[in-house]
Amino acid sequence: MFNIEYINELISGQLSVSGYKHIVSVVFAYIKKYNWPKSIVISSNSDFSKYWTVEEIEEFVHQFFEWALTKDKFQYLHKLPENYLSYYFSQILVSFVANRIKEEQQKAGLSYDKCRELVTSISKENYTINVIDGVEYIYNKQFTAKDILADQEIELAISYLPKIPILNSTKHYKPLVKLAVEDILNAAASPISIKKMTDKVFQLFDQKGFTLPDANEESGIADNELIKLKNFDAVIARIVFNLSKNDAKILSEFLFNNDKNLSIGKMAEKFKMPKSTLHQKIDAFKKKLRANFIPENEEEGIIFIKQLAKVLDNSSK
Repeated sequence: MFNIEYINELISGQLSVSGYKHIVSVVFAYIKKYNWPKSIVISSNSDFSKYWTVEEIEEFVHQFFEWALTKDKFQYLHKLPENYLSYYFSQILVSFVANRIKEEQQKAGLSYDKCRELVTSISKENYTINVIDGVEYIYNKQFTAKDILADQEIELAISYLPKIPILNSTKHYKPLVKLAVEDILNAAASPISIKKMTDKVFQLFDQKGFTLPDANEESGIADNELIKLKNFDAVIARIVFNLSKNDAKILSEFLFNNDKNLSIGKMAEKFKMPKSTLHQKIDAFKKKLRANFIPENEEEGIIFIKQLAKVLDNSSK
């Protein structure tokens, strides 16, 4: 993750040499982790190798800085809670990459084949898979054939799940597919074949946005006004689902408290729990947050954070 001290240096216009080197190294770690293509760098000096050179990484960082400053992407960073700053800065970087990729290829929604590929991948990464009568089934715990409910029961259980919208602005499909798989398994309370899971996940997505014009293009409403009209209740409900009152209090204090002296150790002592347990709770919540919400811009992110902080605060009382 990005060091908060160096982020503050950057947005204040006083980035040190050590800060620059840190940001370059973290960006390179993201490049390797997510296998970003070199085509996102606008340069006539790039070769056809898939391996990045130091010069290409630095050029990419410079272009990221230029884009972020031109688009006022750092404008609201000083308003964010300190504990959220590093994550949010990384989302600006991801947004930059997504914009570059989008410039190269026009998105056409989530195809069934891509959905099947993602469901299969997510099943292998996150769930237990058993082969029963020649069919692969997945579940979120160990299971046998007797745990599989009848098709009618499964259909009824998942029929109440809300549709998940995929829009022209949707940049990442895997978190949405992962969320859909989790929702279906929790609702069904039964192992499901990978083939049926693919069908149900694909049906759960609402892709009407690809056949309709963007709301702001048709109505002429400014971006910031559209953000204010958005309702994040459904997304926040997913994030705080099954969260206990005590956990809500812990997360509210740690993530949305600007006390720079607040540490895992002090929090663990206050709530009388091991540091490892507290760290696990915070990491799990951050992962759930990243999987459920990626802001379109900084203002949307700030509005969302305020709503989430308010919900956590209310849940802890």
